[in-house]
Amino acid sequence: MEVVKGITMHTIVLVVDKPEKSVSMTTLLNKMGFKTFVTQSMYEALKVIDQEMPHLIISDAILSDGTVGSLFDRLNEHQLLSSTPILALVHSKTKEQLTPLKGRKFAGFLLGKFDPKAFTTKVKEIMALNNDVSPYFIDFENCEKESDLTLSVNASALGKSGDQVIYSSESEIDVDATLVCLPADSARSPALLKMATNVTNSEGIYNIFPLSRIKGKGRKWINELPDIQMVGEESEMGHKKILFYDANAQRFEQFKEVLSGYGMELVHASSIQMASSYLARDPGSFGCVYLDELPPDSGGIQFRENLTKIKDEERPPVIAGTQAQNMRSSGGIQYISKPFGLGVLVDMLESALKSNESVSGEVANLEVSYRAPAKIIGLDETGGILQLKFPMTKGSNVRLEHSFLSELWGGENIVQISDVAKLPGKAGVWQAKFVAGKATGNKAKYWEKIHSAFKSELSETPESA
Repeated sequence: MEVVKGITMHTIVLVVDKPEKSVSMTTLLNKMGFKTFVTQSMYEALKVIDQEMPHLIISDAILSDGTVGSLFDRLNEHQLLSSTPILALVHSKTKEQLTPLKGRKFAGFLLGKFDPKAFTTKVKEIMALNNDVSPYFIDFENCEKESDLTLSVNASALGKSGDQVIYSSESEIDVDATLVCLPADSARSPALLKMATNVTNSEGIYNIFPLSRIKGKGRKWINELPDIQMVGEESEMGHKKILFYDANAQRFEQFKEVLSGYGMELVHASSIQMASSYLARDPGSFGCVYLDELPPDSGGIQFRENLTKIKDEERPPVIAGTQAQNMRSSGGIQYISKPFGLGVLVDMLESALKSNESVSGEVANLEVSYRAPAKIIGLDETGGILQLKFPMTKGSNVRLEHSFLSELWGGENIVQISDVAKLPGKAGVWQAKFVAGKATGNKAKYWEKIHSAFKSELSETPESA
């Protein structure tokens, strides 16, 4: 089992006798990418540990209502929490500080005055033992459970707007995703959908697909969908302004000439700073924005910040070309991988230009579902990890059609995607971390049910899981 590094957010509970002690540690842990909870007594710590099932506990040796030794003993009484690693902070070589360590197998300890370097080194050393997953992770490779499943998103086919097909759905769809559109009416054939653009507003989520990219027998009924409009879309063919960032002036002029033939008017930004300034000053004057790469430097950061400050109803969709292998659409920016053909760019821009407002007109509202195959890599105390052949958009809600999971979750099989990453060295293989609805409450109670479902295949302790 190989899992993308960093796809699982690790949680840590700090237990300190004085709140000021946690400030430096919390700052370091947050910089390292950990989710941190601070508690100031053993009593408070036990409540948070039961609620969150942390991947590491860092505790002072002496607490206001006990010791790190008594905390260890209390957790050792809990079957599912007994293997939670504990890092003890021993501030001096006194009998009082050292006694709680005797006869107990702590994951480690730090002696003396707080040393940031030694602290981060020890935390990394302990967390590395989890192999980039939760210590409670159950790997499906070690089980007899079926790993294949179907991702499903409920949607409705609304109609056509020019050369674009408009759907409403429960989720944004990544531009690189290839999905089977399966009509609820069995008399209608399925179709293959590609290259989505998304519109999210107060009315919901719209997915826009270029008609020219749709394949399969289902094109017949899709072609028969009614013609509709996006409110705010120009009723007459005319130039539609696009803020176009490209540091190469000659290349921009070539795009400007070609895209004018498609009724698009390009406004040149020769730097990302200029694009950011244009957008901050008058966002409503642009139908969409195209970026030839989004720099990772301060200019790119400022662009993102300016984008988030724009009101939802005024913020134009942003398309960014990229050569990076792991860039995923999020935060209002949709990435397309370079190199891409002119047809791909035209389809993306035309979809984006239609995405400023809401659907208007009499719509078909044909019930469909988007479907794609995937595999479950494993489960943990928050949800689990999927493997699939395309990226997903963070925050997306999808259904996992899998008989065992459906039974386990009592039929509540909608999950939310919390992170997505490409598996290094594997072409076209992606992994997605998901959060299960049943796991949003008390994680220990949730995990007790999950763990018991695997008792026949795994040992009784979470350590082996």
